[in-house]
Amino acid sequence: MIRPAILLALATAATLAACGKDSNEVPNPVSVSTLKDIVNADNIEARTSQIVTDGSGPSQVFDDVTFDEDGTFTKVGWQGAYCVQATGSAAPDPTATGFTVSLYPDNAGKPDLAHPVVTHAFALADAHQTFVDTWDGLTCGTAPNTTWSLYQYSATLPTPVTVTGGTRYWLSVQATTPSYAVYFGWTDGTPVNSSSLQLFDGTYTTFPVDRAYSFGS
Repeated sequence: MIRPAILLALATAATLAACGKDSNEVPNPVSVSTLKDIVNADNIEARTSQIVTDGSGPSQVFDDVTFDEDGTFTKVGWQGAYCVQATGSAAPDPTATGFTVSLYPDNAGKPDLAHPVVTHAFALADAHQTFVDTWDGLTCGTAPNTTWSLYQYSATLPTPVTVTGGTRYWLSVQATTPSYAVYFGWTDGTPVNSSSLQLFDGTYTTFPVDRAYSFGS
């Protein structure tokens, strides 16, 4: 069985002011980012987060987000990596045909998968996939000395999403791919609470990094 987990590889909000008294006012936009400078980073860590169409089970990565105050967002950004689990493999071409972005409420320290705040499937063109860099000498799964291709994404939801300040949410980003022949991993971002989750085969695993994401309008 292929276990879809990209392993650690080392190479060296919102602001809402209660303006006015109209209860129908739209809250101020959220602006939050943990996106990092991939090109000049000291290390890259990624975990597989994929919906595969060959019948294999999905893998899903989550990062918890708590917004400072009430607000709304329409745009979500993220960073990700592609690699092949074969020693010495070159940087692969990206295989995602789209992405599913979801925000879940918290339920006892895990995402409440049955009651998403929002979940939306984006076509690849709507995720604005942008090549950033390649890194070599990294470990992909169990294979050392692989080269990863790194990308950045930005997508706009069809309607604004309202969030409550001080409330814990869980963001998930999954690539839709043909198989696990090429892994897509959601990469790490700048630290917040140094914790994220991966769900695979019914089991959650915790990793001591935050994921790279942004919210805006």
